[in-house]
Amino acid sequence: MPFIEDFNKNHPTFIKNLLKKSPGLTQREVLLCMYLKFNYSNREICDLMKISNSTVDSYRHRARKKMKLKRSDSIFNYLNQL
Repeated sequence: MPFIEDFNKNHPTFIKNLLKKSPGLTQREVLLCMYLKFNYSNREICDLMKISNSTVDSYRHRARKKMKLKRSDSIFNYLNQL
């Protein structure tokens, strides 16, 4: 996938750092985090991952739990600090 290759080229330590802090994330949740880091909308993520909006919400919810983020914590800020 060109997006993943470009992402890894521009952010070589992101996935390693993400999995170090949240080792239980699935491949799909990691991909979601990559899209979220670039502030993609749910609609864009749905189209790119070929999943429904409710599935995006489920992935996001599970990823937040695995990252131990509180409701008040921004997932965007968290991902951009990695």
